[in-house]
Amino acid sequence: MNFIGMIRIAWNVYKEIRIQKKYNQSFLIPYLDELEIKYRGHFPEEQRQKILNYYGIFITSFLCSSYKKLAGKTLSPDERKRATLFGILTPVGDDLFDLDKLDEASIRQITFHPETYEAHTFSSNVAKEIQTFLLETVPHQEAYIQASKNVLDIQAETIKQTNTETSEEETRRITYTKGAVSVIIYHQCLDEAADEQMQETLFYIGSLYQLGNDIFDLYKDVRDHIFTLVNTCADFTHFKKTFLERVALQNQKIMMLPFPEKNKKEFCVIMNTINARSLVALDQFEKYQSTKGGKINWWQEDRKRMITDMEKPAHFLKWLHYCYTLPKMISTV
Repeated sequence: MNFIGMIRIAWNVYKEIRIQKKYNQSFLIPYLDELEIKYRGHFPEEQRQKILNYYGIFITSFLCSSYKKLAGKTLSPDERKRATLFGILTPVGDDLFDLDKLDEASIRQITFHPETYEAHTFSSNVAKEIQTFLLETVPHQEAYIQASKNVLDIQAETIKQTNTETSEEETRRITYTKGAVSVIIYHQCLDEAADEQMQETLFYIGSLYQLGNDIFDLYKDVRDHIFTLVNTCADFTHFKKTFLERVALQNQKIMMLPFPEKNKKEFCVIMNTINARSLVALDQFEKYQSTKGGKINWWQEDRKRMITDMEKPAHFLKWLHYCYTLPKMISTV
């Protein structure tokens, strides 16, 4: 794809973001306010901003709209509402584990039979209301329930990442699966559920995105003593090589999907914008490791070493370079 084609795709994404931002003003913000009044609680400011500026934008404008465009379609009003609501459910669901400390039975009841759960906290009331609505309105309830189960199962396993004895292979399995089930469930709340081939493709997309999350959450994970493939990495040159190989496999899976060639190429470009961002950070880590002459002990490093400032002109230009080159990588395996 040429540079003009890249500009056209960027413009289309920008337009979709503008549509969603208007929707957030008319629906999402008033709904968040309504939930706070109804359940006499508050979304912490950091969480509220993440819902409005990340989940409320990324899930709809970036992922769900791209899924639809593969088939030459656009998000319907009902799909946009479900995807937007899921942007609330994702961080609130984390609170059920981290803040409310609900037991597994309670979380499973909220997930599969929310209408029967007696909620006593703000987060559980919000999760109960949204999950009830989604279960009542998703066209493919069975697919959505299975996807919900997969998310719940892997979320329960992430506790292993607080244990230094967890093997690298187990950490890799948890990381890849956590990312995969997250992007798959976003698809299963749309009008057309992802079939087996699409889910396999999304597994690669999601696994790379989770690696990206861990790259940019490096400081937070070190602070919270969560052990990831990133903060335990012994060789960032090898890590980057493995990452690029997975990008090529992802692209191969995308180009094998039964959709028009033009749509698949555009989808591939959009999906790789996040991977391009991750590679900018990996280049920074690789360079720093070369000056250290060995494995980095991130628990002894300053915060500034763990942060990649994507607003730096050099980083932005490198991101543009990767946005252009990554979609061209196709695995021959």
